[in-house]
Amino acid sequence: MQRKTPMKRSGFKRKASSTLNPFSGTAVLKGTTFKRKARKKRAGHCKTSLSACAGQPCYLRIDGVCCGDWQTTVPAHRNEGKGMGLKTPDRLTVPACFTCHAEYDQGNKLTRDEKRGLFNAAYDRWAPYRARLLGWETEGND
Repeated sequence: MQRKTPMKRSGFKRKASSTLNPFSGTAVLKGTTFKRKARKKRAGHCKTSLSACAGQPCYLRIDGVCCGDWQTTVPAHRNEGKGMGLKTPDRLTVPACFTCHAEYDQGNKLTRDEKRGLFNAAYDRWAPYRARLLGWETEGND
C-alpha cells in the first residue's frame, strides 16, 4: 500500500497560553490547581504514647552504654513485629536515652535474646507508670 499524496506536516495546534499555565487566572486565587491526597494514617500510631516518653529517664538502662541523660530520651519501639514497611504500634515503646536506643537498634554488643529480655524488663517497668501518667487502665487489673 502506497500513499499518493504526502501527509500534511502542520503538526499539532497549540492551545491558548492561559490553559497551559496552571497558575494563571483563577487558579492563583484558589491557591493551587493540583489536589493533594490526604496522608495515610499509620496503623497503631498514638501521639500520646510517644509524647509520654518525653522528659522521662532511660528505662532500657544497658550496662556500660547508658548515659542517663534525660535530655536525649526518645521512644524506642520493640524490634519484634516489624519489617519492610511495617512498624510496631506506638504503645509498645519505652523511653530510652540516645546511646541505649542506638545500641538496642544498631549495636552488636548484645544478642537478640538479650535485647529482647532488656526490652521486656523495661516495658514491664514502664507500662504501669505510663498508664497512670496518661490515665489509661492497666491491662489485667480489675
